[in-house]
Amino acid sequence: MTRAATAASAGIPSSPAPTDAPTSAEDVAQWVSDFGSWVFEQLGALRSTLERTLAAPAPRRADLAIEDRCSALLSDSRTAVAGAGAVFAPGVLADAPYWLEWWTVETRAGGTTVTKLAAETDPRAVGFRDYTELPWYAKVLASGEPQVTGPYVDYLCTDQYTLTFTAPLVVNGRFAGVVGVDVLVAWFEEHLLEVMGALERTCVLVNASGRVVTSSDPAWVTGDLIRDLPTERWLAGEAATHPRWTAGRCATLPFLVLTPR
Repeated sequence: MTRAATAASAGIPSSPAPTDAPTSAEDVAQWVSDFGSWVFEQLGALRSTLERTLAAPAPRRADLAIEDRCSALLSDSRTAVAGAGAVFAPGVLADAPYWLEWWTVETRAGGTTVTKLAAETDPRAVGFRDYTELPWYAKVLASGEPQVTGPYVDYLCTDQYTLTFTAPLVVNGRFAGVVGVDVLVAWFEEHLLEVMGALERTCVLVNASGRVVTSSDPAWVTGDLIRDLPTERWLAGEAATHPRWTAGRCATLPFLVLTPR
């Protein structure tokens, strides 16, 4: 069975393909929004499985049944996912005070393999890192809402520019951790530039902080910061002007498509 067939048998759709005949920045925003919907669909499936499991008395690591779905996501070359899994709030599992159930893709000369992340989860150990302080966890805990972190260099998993999508796990009204996926910015850029490249005007995709995710103009690269943008007002749907840029919102993600005035 091929890798794509493995994912299809698990009921996992492909990541969105570039839109047909893009003509405007709105088409770019639509592609990004479709992609966000696809990602959150995957997170919803992971969350449903885990919330049922965690609702049982004294759940343990052996009860977590998401490996097959995560492996299928990671094994399908058509999808964007470079990491997937769940990260649990302290004390949720009966046999581990801290725990990550997370898989990544390793690329070697012989091809790609799906590997479970071996993170240090013993708070007494020298190599322990308290993941509850990291933005992709802490922002979900604080807001109770899904979050997109990045672009940032993910030194924990991918060692590349990454977008991390996370959503809350809530069991019996209690925050129990997050489910998440990692998407390599390189994959995202490759596919989005197929949409951007069909337009005559420059398009720059930025996050809520004004940091560049992808741009059709080589003057702007991933990680660059475009300063003095009224991003909060634009993302809230308010009217705001900027001397250099106009902006379009992406419906499902806190991203903006900028075009020059």
